Order: sequence, then structure tokens, then C-alpha cells
Amino acid sequence: MKKNKIIIFILIIIFILVSSFSISKNNIYKKTNAENNDIVKIGVSQLIEHDALNLIYKGIEDELNKYYKNSSKKINIDYQNAQGEQANCNTIAQKFVNDKKDIIIAIGTPPAQSAVNMTKNIPIIASGIGDPIGAKLVTNLNKPNANITGVINLPPIEKQIELITKLLPNAKKIGLLYCSSEINSVYQIKLAKEKLDLLGLEYIDLTIANANEIQQMMLSAANKADVIFSPTDNIIASSMANVAMIEESIKIPVVCADAGMTKIGGTITYSVDYYDIGVLTAKKTIEVLENIKDIKNIPLEPSYNYNFVVNTNMIEKLGLKIPNNLYN
Repeated sequence: MKKNKIIIFILIIIFILVSSFSISKNNIYKKTNAENNDIVKIGVSQLIEHDALNLIYKGIEDELNKYYKNSSKKINIDYQNAQGEQANCNTIAQKFVNDKKDIIIAIGTPPAQSAVNMTKNIPIIASGIGDPIGAKLVTNLNKPNANITGVINLPPIEKQIELITKLLPNAKKIGLLYCSSEINSVYQIKLAKEKLDLLGLEYIDLTIANANEIQQMMLSAANKADVIFSPTDNIIASSMANVAMIEESIKIPVVCADAGMTKIGGTITYSVDYYDIGVLTAKKTIEVLENIKDIKNIPLEPSYNYNFVVNTNMIEKLGLKIPNNLYN
């Protein structure tokens, strides 16, 4: 009898221990799940390393950190750079899908295209894109009706062409330097040509396929163009130090559509504020993550914050003078 009581007592102890372990395990599991739900997983894919896109990312990072600083949620930003390769954009997008990111931010058109092709479920915020419709990201800017929205990077092309005519009033022919495979560049060049046609100015295409062709193309324009215009082209932007050297040697000004490009080797420009584009991108990201708005109804909008930029060093090297009316 005594033996049976001991056995029953032992069984009761075992039951209590097993129950306690089970409850503890469930509590740990629930706590872990709660912690995971409080971590916002953000994947950022950037096309290439250069000042403009870096500023966009800086604006995104600062604004997201500012918003979530005092939030119960914490953000985990997985930043990836595609080094200018479309194949890398695809690999990064696939990684973000496999990692089940809460949202994908694509800086540049190719990363946005890759993300759209990889997922129809994860929200995508595109940034620094020039022609979302031409890139087949959306069919309607005001109401995308898809899992993507974003901020358009469209420079004031008409104002930039007008800058050329004020800086070089005697210029007759403009060389248009751009990469023919970049959708944004092709679209901006189309706008530039329309403005040049209105002004009655001639132009020649100086199209390149990669950075290795820039020197040859610029040298070929030495006796054909009075000035060179380049849009916000990623290949040209990443090679501006080389562009500046050739520009100085052939004594032909290069007017760029971007502040970073201008500071490195261009002459003058009206440039969008890329940091501001990043801030606007982050704000749209927050709207989606916090369920403030439905991404399908968030319009793709440009930034209208422009800066007048002068590279005084290059202006002096080319023997140019800035007319007073450019500052008006």
C-alpha cells in the first residue's frame, strides 16, 4: 500500500513538472512571436553607388529611424547594392521575397522592375524612378492599383535646357550623352529634344552602352557639339570623374541634370533634392506599414524641391562666366 502511494506521488510530481514545462514553453513561444511581430523587416535594393542614390537612401534611413525611434516597433533594414547589374537586382529581389520582408524599397528603376516581377504580395516603394509607366511598373500614376507606389525622380528638363541657352547663348548644337538602355535616360532625352525643337536648336545623340564607351563618345563630339547635356543617367553619374577629365581636355561644357554629377564635373544645373526624395519615400513606406493608406491608392508623385547648383571650379577651367540672370 505504501509502495502504491509512493508511485502515485511520483506520478503527480512528474505531471506537475511536465505541465510547468509546457506552460513555460508556450509562454516563450508567445513571447518570441510577439517580439517578431514588433520587428519590421525592410528590404532596400539600390541600383548602384553614386551620390544621388546615396542621398535618397540617407533620406529614407533618417526618416524611418526618426519615426520608429519612440515606437514599440523596431525596424530591421536589409540594405543591398546591385552594383549596376540587372542580374543582381533579380537576385536581391528574390532574396527579399524568400526572407518574407514586410516591405521592399527599390532605389532606381531596375530594382523596382525586379521587385515587381518577383512578388505581387509584398508592398513595394519605388524611389528615384523617372518614368514609372514607361518602365511598366504601373499604368496609372494617380491610382497604381497594384502593390507598388513611390516617388518619381524627374528633373526640370525644360529649365535645364534653358540654362544652357543662358550660359552659352551662341551654342548651336547640343550633344546628348546618355545610356541607351536606361529607360529613365531615354525618357528625359525625349523631353530634352522636345524643348530643343521648340528653341530651334540642333542636337546629336551620344549614346553609350556602358561606361567604357564614354571617353570615345565624348571625344567624337569635340568637333560636332558646342555643349553636352546628360540626364540623370546612372552609368554617366558613376563615371563623372572620368567625364570631367575629358570635358576639361576638349573644352566643352557638360550640363548635367543632377546636382551630384554637376559637383563632380558638370557646370550648372537645376537639380531635384535627392535627400528630400528619400524622405518622401520613407513617408510613403510608413503609410503602408502602419496601414494609414492602401498602397493601391497611393499616387506616385515627384519631388518639386529644386536646387540651383554651380560648379565654379569647372566654370573657371572652361573659361566661362555665369550671367547674372541665371541667379534670378
